[in-house]
Amino acid sequence: MSRLMIVLSCLLGIGLAANAGPTEPAKSPALRLMLSEVQPGTMATEQYCTLVFADRRFHAEKANRKKGKDRERKVYEGQLSEADWNALEEILDSKQFRELNVPPTLPPLVLPDLHVFDISVARENKFQNIEFLNNESRKPYESQLKPLLQWWKTQRSAQTSGSNAPPDSRCVLDNTHGLFSY
Repeated sequence: MSRLMIVLSCLLGIGLAANAGPTEPAKSPALRLMLSEVQPGTMATEQYCTLVFADRRFHAEKANRKKGKDRERKVYEGQLSEADWNALEEILDSKQFRELNVPPTLPPLVLPDLHVFDISVARENKFQNIEFLNNESRKPYESQLKPLLQWWKTQRSAQTSGSNAPPDSRCVLDNTHGLFSY
């Protein structure tokens, strides 16, 4: 009888412990903005990626890549100041940026002066996705993009201390659809 009580007590304890945790996984803050830039060079490719979340936190990565693999990847995380957050919100919610509509294009296998920019902005119930494959494709939209790209450049230069956080999967480049530049 004593053995049966021990087994039942153990099973009851395991059952209670399993039910004691939260019933839903913790939700991470919604993504407000994703910016990615890939600029191939003659010896290596530079990649910058920044994720900005609705709670004003950011996750940024800078990678030096060669032959499709990271040679070095640095991760930065932090919180945007109220002034930086307000400046970003003003840019993203401006009429000219909100109405920016860049038709998607199918990239050729070889492209002159490859310099890719991907921008995704969370809107009410969807994302505004914008992609440019080179500087020439960005030219018609330069006036709408300039404030955001200047804001981003300022943020990137301000990131000084690295983080031990792992890279975010949303910043990893897709190696299955290679483009070549000449």
